[in-house]
Amino acid sequence: MTDASQLTFHEKFNFHDGNIIISASGSRDGRPTSPTETIYFRLHKSVLAIYSSTFADMLALPQGNGDGEQSIVHLQDPLNHVINLFTTIYYGGSVPQEPLRRATWDFIAPVLMLADKYDMTALGTSLLPKLLEDWPTTLEKWDDVDKRTRAIVLTAPRRWPNTSSLPPVDAILPEPVMAVRFGQAHPGARSILPAVFYHLSRLSNSTADDLHKPLNYDSEVYRSADYNLMTSEDWRRVVRGQANIREWLDHRSRLHWNNQPLECGRRIYEEMDDEYSEGTENPCGVSLWWSSNIKPSILRIGTRRVVDVLAQLETIQGEVEGINRATTSDD
Repeated sequence: MTDASQLTFHEKFNFHDGNIIISASGSRDGRPTSPTETIYFRLHKSVLAIYSSTFADMLALPQGNGDGEQSIVHLQDPLNHVINLFTTIYYGGSVPQEPLRRATWDFIAPVLMLADKYDMTALGTSLLPKLLEDWPTTLEKWDDVDKRTRAIVLTAPRRWPNTSSLPPVDAILPEPVMAVRFGQAHPGARSILPAVFYHLSRLSNSTADDLHKPLNYDSEVYRSADYNLMTSEDWRRVVRGQANIREWLDHRSRLHWNNQPLECGRRIYEEMDDEYSEGTENPCGVSLWWSSNIKPSILRIGTRRVVDVLAQLETIQGEVEGINRATTSDD
């Protein structure tokens, strides 16, 4: 028989009317350098059964020895994850849910993994969108998220220059490799992977220490990632993505030569305006205009060590949108 008075209960989860004891082991904060301990939680069977069909089925079985002794169920999950889960169930209002915050991911991601494991559908339905919105699947939403993210990044050097007592930007924004791990492990989060890998492809692969060196004012210089968590396959995806982006840029730089008359290639450096009267369509006008106005900008993007192609193309969006207009000698 277990003497409950000898057990170490979590101070927030020792309800006097609880009728089941659950335990988990590990460190309270999840850090490998923190002490490992076994903590007990005196909870309510009815509450757990409402949230989890797995717990409902498990708790429907006979518990204890029939003498009124409270049964103890030990979970193999990390202690800090279990604390987060029970905090969400009993104190949902204290769960961090602010978008674009690492604290939100550090708390909610483990909860969602346990919610999936223990069939807690309601928790997954309410919390998963909080993380998915940080890595959107549409260009419009990506632009919005990226704009808000860059505002945080660009203000960080001025707010925290070489000040270790204040949090660096990577301690505020979601950690991308953690997002990769979550997207690969959680069946409902795979949609975030393209956006996360694109973000990784535009980073300079700087370490956290390098980010304190203000080499320039490119916002991405002040971003990093926990590269120790990346697998070799993750690295291959990033490298392939970077190569595909540069190949795409090269193709776009030559786009409007593909469907133009052969003579346009020979006459790119010739003055075309004298040969066509006003209002007459110039068959080479689009190609000449593209070559002189758009191609140099695209090629400059491709020469950057780190390419954020979406942000860079936005700077020439007006010109790109105008390439399909009717081109005359006035162009």
